[in-house]
Amino acid sequence: MDGTSPDKLKVAYLGPVASYSHQAALACFDNEEYLLEAQSQIKDAFAAVQAANGSDFAVVPFENSTYGTVVFTLDQFVDQESKYPDLLVCGELYLPVHHCLVGHASKRRSVNLSQEHVWDDDNQMQANCNPERSSTLMKGLQHVSMIYSHPAAFGQCEQFLSLYLKGVGKQEVSSTSRAAEMVAEEGPSSRSAAISSGLAADIHGLQLLAESIQDQDDNSTRFFVLKNGKSNPQGLAPSPRQPSNTNGDNWKSLISFTLPQQPSGTLAEVLQIFKNHGLNLTSINSRPSLEHTWHYVFLIEVQGRRDEADGGAMNQALQDLDTKTKGWKWLGSWRDRSPT
Repeated sequence: MDGTSPDKLKVAYLGPVASYSHQAALACFDNEEYLLEAQSQIKDAFAAVQAANGSDFAVVPFENSTYGTVVFTLDQFVDQESKYPDLLVCGELYLPVHHCLVGHASKRRSVNLSQEHVWDDDNQMQANCNPERSSTLMKGLQHVSMIYSHPAAFGQCEQFLSLYLKGVGKQEVSSTSRAAEMVAEEGPSSRSAAISSGLAADIHGLQLLAESIQDQDDNSTRFFVLKNGKSNPQGLAPSPRQPSNTNGDNWKSLISFTLPQQPSGTLAEVLQIFKNHGLNLTSINSRPSLEHTWHYVFLIEVQGRRDEADGGAMNQALQDLDTKTKGWKWLGSWRDRSPT
């Protein structure tokens, strides 16, 4: 990273260097034009964009194709304490995620699971691997007594862990690259390993104990790009620099809302509003509102965008939300980059 130019726009991401968030940021923001700044936690990336004279953008993981939505990110969007009133989503990026087990290896070569053909027709890791190959791999990992990684990475590699490292302790850390960093800090005699990227292993001088250990061969993570809507109202994330199929000029929007305590059916009535205006919902999540027990904040993604003018289906739907919700918040619109 080059911090010598004060004219560079700043981009916060969940670090350290070589995290998947860092790789996503590099795929969207040219390192020669932007100053990429690592953050210790997802909430720190949100705070960096909200802060006066803070970061211009942030890149945060939102959901994984295997493990689902990243709860830590959802909770920041729920924003119970109104710490981020001006944050908006302005872009998205899909990044293929191929996990490795990294550490200080015994005297054996690493195993690339994707090259060993242990994936079935649904891109899932087979449990009935070749017995001889399984025995070789298990012997090569006998020295591992602790595994560090992010909770989502553990969830994406459950089959590998149950096959080859059953009973080995796990310690959750803030990111996969931090996990690799911790193993490196313990030195060559360490009996710990990390689930991280191959890039993190290279940067921290670790060996690849096993490659492509994720449960799904087509595992990928969707990242959101955030901006400050008050200080950067017109800002949009650059198009990802890697080749990818996209849905052209289609747009998505993220909206949060809470419901009043009313008779059953209120949530269905809210969702019906979007159908009435011809808007397709692509996902719905919920988190506890903490206002009282069993009360929730709902977050929905909708195909479409909020228009600056008063017209438009999205604008009309948002106006109708006032009649059914206790309160709602628009969290941004961005170009649809989902693979086709």
